[in-house]
Amino acid sequence: MPYDLLIKGGRIVDGSGMPSYVGDVAVQAGRIIEVGRVNGAAQRVVSAGGLAVAPGFIDFHTHLDAQLLWDPIATSSCWHGITTVIPGNCGLTLAPSRPQDRESILDSFVRVEAMPLKVLRDAVNWEWQSFPEYLNRLNGRLGVNVASLLGHCALRQYVMGEEACERAATADEIGRMKGILRESVLAGAIGFSTNRNPVHMRTDGRPIASRLAGDEELLELAGVLGELNRGSIQISIGTLGIAVPAEKGVALFNRLAAVGRPVIWQAIAHRWDEPDQWRQLLDLAQQSLATGVPSFPLCNARLFNNRFNLKNAQVFDDLPTWKQILFTPIDQRKEIFRDPEARQKLRYEAVENHFRSRFSRRWDLVYMIKAVAAKNKPLEGKSVSEIAKMQGKDVIDAFLDLSLEENLETLFQTSSNNGDENAVAEILRSPFTLVGQSDAGAHLIYDAGYGYATRFLGHWIRGRKVMSLEEGVRKLTFMVASIFGLHDRGLIRPGLAADLVLFDPQTIGDCEPEMANDLPGGEKRLVQKAVGVKMTVVNGEVLTEDGRHTGVLPGRVLGRAEHVLH
Repeated sequence: MPYDLLIKGGRIVDGSGMPSYVGDVAVQAGRIIEVGRVNGAAQRVVSAGGLAVAPGFIDFHTHLDAQLLWDPIATSSCWHGITTVIPGNCGLTLAPSRPQDRESILDSFVRVEAMPLKVLRDAVNWEWQSFPEYLNRLNGRLGVNVASLLGHCALRQYVMGEEACERAATADEIGRMKGILRESVLAGAIGFSTNRNPVHMRTDGRPIASRLAGDEELLELAGVLGELNRGSIQISIGTLGIAVPAEKGVALFNRLAAVGRPVIWQAIAHRWDEPDQWRQLLDLAQQSLATGVPSFPLCNARLFNNRFNLKNAQVFDDLPTWKQILFTPIDQRKEIFRDPEARQKLRYEAVENHFRSRFSRRWDLVYMIKAVAAKNKPLEGKSVSEIAKMQGKDVIDAFLDLSLEENLETLFQTSSNNGDENAVAEILRSPFTLVGQSDAGAHLIYDAGYGYATRFLGHWIRGRKVMSLEEGVRKLTFMVASIFGLHDRGLIRPGLAADLVLFDPQTIGDCEPEMANDLPGGEKRLVQKAVGVKMTVVNGEVLTEDGRHTGVLPGRVLGRAEHVLH
């Protein structure tokens, strides 16, 4: 019987980190059958000369929970070699959900992940209440594979209602949460996620539900995974060194990992306000792993670009006066921004004061990237510092005057993290870091990190030569699959699932994001294309070729018995 697919003459980068070699890969019934020098007929033969053949990349930090309901191929991720996505990060999922709690669940996605409420209301039909029912809704209508975490916010809301955003849980409530988590993991959740980031709020200004959980609640939930010996824990507690001292934060991660399940924590990055702290965090990560606890920091291969205007800006959320103003109605907000006394307070927090903040206070790194008024178009691409100097103004006056002139719709971009490429190279090179924080599906008009893998392989590996291609592919595949328990993915081996990506190592890279009106209702978002990615194969079927969807939907929900192919 002929193979379904035979890939001939590619350089096989098998995910293990071992040296690559030229060979063939034969696929039948969704699995890799033979690797090496393969003869025989196939329904389709792909000539892969000059291309690398690697396991499909696994994007482990996404917020695609809602997008997958209307976009089963997970654009733009699929264009970058991604064959498996992991949603449910940062404590946020759409299940479990009772009808009376659904608006509150959406509120968290709207504010934390900058998703349009209208799109969510229109596209999320709530065909489920339990987490297993949500997975059932996805299964059978997927282009990419999905392995989902269960979010702590929805779990707390399901058990505690609106009080989840007000207080700690009782012992009885924690017990009920543990039961639901156990049921969900046995039904296919690959773990749970939680979030204590102090700047993460709902649209009404209340904290997201997981922020009210104490250490004991987190440890009890982690214990469920330990008892089952299944699943991983993803946790964000805010910027280490700002939200909480680095040592204290890493100590909490280690306590959670002591149950014997992997903990993935955010994050190690270069920061302009603490340019050497990444070294401390790498040392702490190394110390953790040396003690035997599976505690892994994540990092990213891209700048954390934050596009914003003053109608929807989160970059100032840990500056108290800015935060207060940005939660006021638009007309009132504009009046406050005109007030000289208010400007003095804003100037103090964003320029003069040096208490720790996610915002860098580097106004030379805040760029105006899109003007509304034609007369302001010449300012595009200039920093606020440059604009202020040109106009003979203070930076805050220049920033606010320009925004007010354009009805708060002037688009800016800044990045407080990963600006020092020498530091980022060391972070990426570390054997302790997981590479990938795409946030795919979130921050839809302000950021687009879909291309973290293609940027990693192009800019950092081909261009900066931070590591071998083989080691880079290992970090994107086998390392992730191992930590998240996806044991039939991440390697090119006979018997494993045929999730593959074919790419040109000499040209692979990410493109600049572009605006598209392709959300439900014609709403806009940033999309990001790739170069050098020839083909992605999911469960043995070609999902994308030359950046185009072939029309098939071969993806599966992973993490439960029925995802295993026979």
